[in-house]
Amino acid sequence: MPFFAQFSQYTYFCGVLLENQNKMKRTILFSLLCLAAMLYAEDSIPQPSTLPIADAMAGKVTLVQDSNLTRLMLDKVEGIEREQVQIQGFRVQVFSNSAPQTAKTEAFKVEKTVEELGLDIPVHVLYNPPFWKVRVGDYRTHEEALMMKDELIRLLPDMQGDIYVVKDQIEVIQQR
Repeated sequence: MPFFAQFSQYTYFCGVLLENQNKMKRTILFSLLCLAAMLYAEDSIPQPSTLPIADAMAGKVTLVQDSNLTRLMLDKVEGIEREQVQIQGFRVQVFSNSAPQTAKTEAFKVEKTVEELGLDIPVHVLYNPPFWKVRVGDYRTHEEALMMKDELIRLLPDMQGDIYVVKDQIEVIQQR
């Protein structure tokens, strides 16, 4: 075999060997990084055994759930089937804004504020370009919505200029 052919085979073999060594180095480095990340993550997870049993047993659990959930569970036990439908009705609008930078954030803040009142009524955040709106309740009659409007004005006096009754598609649950 001529010298040139042997030399080219030798250089090819050396190139493959170096390439495989680089791959192996990268694989080992990646494996070590993964191992370090797993060890760090394991240390950062709080262990339940670190809590004193006396403190864990002294806790109080409060279950807060939507009244619709309770009704649905009772219906299931009693074998009653219901479905959610949309009809024309009324809601109380408590927020509407079209400011492109802040409207969405403000809408969700208002939603949280209304939910924290503890009224057990649905709060709807709607986007109807360019407006973000927050509407409360699902009322079949204008009078029901007016009563909630008055209650919201009493509870949220700073927002009274933004609170009013609007016609809207509402969600109601009907027996099948």
